[in-house]
Amino acid sequence: MSVRLAGVSFRYPGSDTDALHEVSVTLRPGEVTLVTGRLGAGCSTLLLVIAGLAPHITGGSRSGEVTTLDRDPATRDGRKALAGRVGLLLPTPWTQLSGMSFTVEEEVAFGPANLGWRRARIAGAVDEAMQRFGVAHLARRDPRTLSGGELQRVMFAGVLAMEPEVLLLDEPALELDPAGAQGVYELLPVVAQERTVLLASTDLDRAAAAAHRALLLDRGSLVADGTVAEVLGNDGAVATGCSTTVAEIARAVGLTPGYPLSVADAVRRFTR
Repeated sequence: MSVRLAGVSFRYPGSDTDALHEVSVTLRPGEVTLVTGRLGAGCSTLLLVIAGLAPHITGGSRSGEVTTLDRDPATRDGRKALAGRVGLLLPTPWTQLSGMSFTVEEEVAFGPANLGWRRARIAGAVDEAMQRFGVAHLARRDPRTLSGGELQRVMFAGVLAMEPEVLLLDEPALELDPAGAQGVYELLPVVAQERTVLLASTDLDRAAAAAHRALLLDRGSLVADGTVAEVLGNDGAVATGCSTTVAEIARAVGLTPGYPLSVADAVRRFTR
């Protein structure tokens, strides 16, 4: 167990409803867990709570128990102990720029350097992360001159360079073109071999293939937790637009639930 929530509710300042309501879930190392839902379901909030940014940065109130790597991220001591051990990638890369770096290489190194690592360790981690995300050729570029897709890959490399044990990804491919997005999602199971990965995404055609497990949120409540096929192939998920294109087509033509999530799934179903 690396992350555990027990009866967790969270409410933003000024709101009269919970963004998360009595959510209980345990996340395990070695797997990609997909969390999805309709707009406002609470997926991004779930990541912020696990990272300790809600309520520390956002304000608001939290109840229930959150344990991230044996620490409560809402406490000062917990946040200090989790520095560098939990990585969070937001969907808009400009909001995560350090503002202190003049090259991509410096930007990727910013997090590890702030953790007090030795130069040799930083250099190795930065080189590996930039190679993994295909941004090594941008090493001398000013981050502020990059396209949205290039910058998102740089931010991802910067998070991964800190070698986090828990990786929280909020729409990580939002700024990428289709080929770039596909590459990022294909990389996630490899990244998860070394850590716990929680992926919040509505790009379900790609995310479904990358994940081992799925969580479905609805108005802050956890309404489904199981394998990707169990959760996204369910009639409720498909009917509310929280599934793949193939599943939606399967439902539209009158197939029974346990809908196939991909073309390959459909072929296997009809050639048994």
